[in-house]
Amino acid sequence: MASVDVCNLEGEEVGSMELPETVFGIEPSADAIYYVIKAYLTNQRQGNASTKTRSEVNRTKRKMYRQKGTGRARKGTAGSPILIGGGVAHGPRPKYFRERVPKKVRKLAIRSAFSQKALGKAISVLEDFELEEPKTKRMAQMTQMLEIQGQKILLLTDGIAENTVKSCRNIPRLSVLPVSQVSTYDVVNADVLVLTCGAISRIHALWGAS
Repeated sequence: MASVDVCNLEGEEVGSMELPETVFGIEPSADAIYYVIKAYLTNQRQGNASTKTRSEVNRTKRKMYRQKGTGRARKGTAGSPILIGGGVAHGPRPKYFRERVPKKVRKLAIRSAFSQKALGKAISVLEDFELEEPKTKRMAQMTQMLEIQGQKILLLTDGIAENTVKSCRNIPRLSVLPVSQVSTYDVVNADVLVLTCGAISRIHALWGAS
């Protein structure tokens, strides 16, 4: 197991902790990460882009003028796609976007994402803390003491910590999520992961078992 230093909110080292090998020490699978993130982004699509065909536009369906004898090019109805205000030919229609990834692949992907961060030494660990009231300044100082300010930071907590979320929401590029809501995309998209000790235990409980 890899050992990491545990710091408090003031950036002081208060101990060390072993990262679970089954989550943070595997050989990352780039394929699993690719398929899961691709499915995640695809599933964000609403698929509600829509255009009207010539039969749906609010135009008369009568032929504009007779076929022959006018000297002009033949014309159909006012809803023809070649006319202004007419329908759209081959335009987008509502579509259901959904990709499913097997459970084992999803599990491998998130373990691979965590292992990538561990290999890149992009993980910081905080001792468990609880803020009695929202305090943005305290969380901003934490990023400075850990020397990670300015990077895209993802703070993972054991559970939903309302005061922590409120303390971080005005700090640019800093996001807070409970472990139960984190996805492979969230982990890969972050430059640095900041984990509480409780979050690591929760991660091991969710994805550490074989």
